[in-house]
Amino acid sequence: MTSDDRPSGISDEDESDPVMPSMGTLVVRTWHEPDQTPSFRARVTFSQAPGGEPITVSTADPDEVLSVVRGWLFAQPVPS
Repeated sequence: MTSDDRPSGISDEDESDPVMPSMGTLVVRTWHEPDQTPSFRARVTFSQAPGGEPITVSTADPDEVLSVVRGWLFAQPVPS
């Protein structure tokens, strides 16, 4: 997805619609460190709203990554 891609059903016009809730941002970065056990590493950076202060979680546990992503998704506003 490029920075100009939008989920289906979302247009440029929706951004100015006061009924349409704003969504935050979540970025997951993963890599392997072969000298470590476990070698999996991840950094999850997210905010709950545009312009919100970002939160960063670093972990070596894939389940924690999934938990953070799940929590972020469930906290997103639902369009009315």
